[in-house]
Amino acid sequence: MVMNMTQDKVVLEYRNQELLDFDPTNPRFGGQVAKQSQEQIQKILMSEPYYASELVDSLLNNGFIDYEPLVVKRNGDRFTIVEGNRRLAAIREIFAHRDKYQGRIEDLKEIPVLVFPEKAGPEQKNEMRVYLGVRHLLGFREWPPLSKAQFLERESKEEGGIDRVLAETRLSRAQARRFLLPYRLLRRADEKIPKGEDFWVLAEALGRTGIKAFLRLEVHQDTLQIVSYNKKKLYLLLNYLYGPKTHTGEREAARKIVSDTRDLSRLGKVLSSEKAASVLQTRKSLEEAEIYVDTREESLRRLSRVSRDMGALLKKLAAGSANPETERLNQAYKQFDAAVKAFIAKERP
Repeated sequence: MVMNMTQDKVVLEYRNQELLDFDPTNPRFGGQVAKQSQEQIQKILMSEPYYASELVDSLLNNGFIDYEPLVVKRNGDRFTIVEGNRRLAAIREIFAHRDKYQGRIEDLKEIPVLVFPEKAGPEQKNEMRVYLGVRHLLGFREWPPLSKAQFLERESKEEGGIDRVLAETRLSRAQARRFLLPYRLLRRADEKIPKGEDFWVLAEALGRTGIKAFLRLEVHQDTLQIVSYNKKKLYLLLNYLYGPKTHTGEREAARKIVSDTRDLSRLGKVLSSEKAASVLQTRKSLEEAEIYVDTREESLRRLSRVSRDMGALLKKLAAGSANPETERLNQAYKQFDAAVKAFIAKERP
């Protein structure tokens, strides 16, 4: 085993996996395991959305890749994981069930770790920030969007602020804005931060001009701090994106207006119109509200589509029907469809 007892330098060592601990405050977790035990974090990492179980077979077949060390911070006689929680969880799973697995188990007992000092000085802290920032924010080792937002928020509070973080990570201000704005907006409004991909739905929404205008969102261009916004309209927007709140504070996802991020441009268009936005507030569908922002040509196309869909629906329902009203309804539809086509033909140049 390679041993390096240097306490104030960043060093590469090989350490027994039993000496390593998960860090509940790691941005990777998005604040979801802050009060969990090591055993509880292990279970969480092995399941959705982390799926550390997927790494087990690779580790058994290939061992540990030395040039991809875990990144740890010294904590007395132990080491806290900074980077590599999923890999450690997979290794723990293997050793906890040795009778179940076959492969290069002994190769995993002592694994390479890049050790940062327990009381890191400015130079070491800078090295760690750059290492994590470049790898995770630029996608070498992907973090969820919420984790990226929390990392940027935490680091921007240190000396040098957001400008230092951007310089160190080579992240553009526009890229940082996409992560920080939804996070800061929700914190400012004291709203629960959605987990997983739901967080990114709000980030995508804030990229639409109509939605930003609807919120009356103003942001300081240098610090990316929220200057002002309309809290009532943010409440409505969150209802559209995630569903209205129940009496318990949970959201009814089945009642959300937006089911796909591709609908966000449509929502932005609706919210840019006072009339269409007011229709949406009466719990009408996005399609119904869009009628009030359609151009005349779009309305004509919508009318043609509605008539065509009505014919297809009627044909389906009329098939094999013994209802004496069926033929009368068919004739009425034919007259309606003919009238629609004649109207559209005259309205178009």
